[in-house]
Amino acid sequence: MTASSNLQGPLSVGNVVSAGLRLYSNHFKQYFGTALLATLWVILPIVVMAFIVGFFAVAQNYYALLGLIIPAWIVLLLYCIGKYMAGSAAISRLAFGELTSEPETTRDAKRFTNSRLWSFVWMSLLLGLLYFSVVIAAYIGIAIVFVAIFAALGVNPFSAPQPNVSDPGLLIGIGLLSILLILLVLGLLLWLAARFAVPEVALAVETEVGAIESLGRSWRLTQKNGWRIILILAVTFLITLPLVILIQLLTNLVQGGFAAVASDQTVDPAPFLLLISYAVSFLGNVFMLPLWQAIKAVIYYDLRSRREGFGLQLRDRQI
Repeated sequence: MTASSNLQGPLSVGNVVSAGLRLYSNHFKQYFGTALLATLWVILPIVVMAFIVGFFAVAQNYYALLGLIIPAWIVLLLYCIGKYMAGSAAISRLAFGELTSEPETTRDAKRFTNSRLWSFVWMSLLLGLLYFSVVIAAYIGIAIVFVAIFAALGVNPFSAPQPNVSDPGLLIGIGLLSILLILLVLGLLLWLAARFAVPEVALAVETEVGAIESLGRSWRLTQKNGWRIILILAVTFLITLPLVILIQLLTNLVQGGFAAVASDQTVDPAPFLLLISYAVSFLGNVFMLPLWQAIKAVIYYDLRSRREGFGLQLRDRQI
């Protein structure tokens, strides 16, 4: 896609991904710094929890304080989640500003998103509750299907001893049905992920949108575009997959080397290996977060321009 392309129709999958990659590469330093600070907020509640566990493990007293410490830690956790989401949404706001020829500084973008910190928290809680409800409903539905099948066959799977079902055809059929139901649930979750792909972008860009409204905004904007967005996200995942594999290989290599060195020592290497794993995962997230947020900004830009006649055009210079 050329930077001067007039958006007369929905962007293709390749157009969206290539625009996101250009934003990521041309503004890497700005986005990376924002992602780094945002991700650091996620570490804070983990460090605090480790300190709390260590304190009570050593002191083995003052357990009455847990009634105060745990609620305070939960508030801290929610605040840090909000800071992380506000920081990551600031990247999308910056990218959207580039697409609309209205760039702003990182400070201004973060000032706006930080002012909506608790809206981001509330939005994430509602979205998490939605996914949790869907998964529970899916499990219940699958259980009902299998109970109905066993009842039709005259088999009670809850009896003791367990019934012996030795018919190969029946076993194969149950296995295929299980795979099909799992794929259907995964497909539903992917579809929901597509329909709720851009609520944080809407919350980071539109001044009149709140936490609940951002979810409805994403739902309306992505109407009839769910499977195209799934394809965009799949392509983006494939692009980041080599980095994910590299991170995993480096983690295994470093852990293996450290374990070999520490094997002759009296110190338990497990905590250090866990710390290494977290550190590598942290760095990987910092590298990949800006790309995902840039892709979301392009998706949001395209959806708005197509569904609302935004009348926007990519600038005549490279993004």
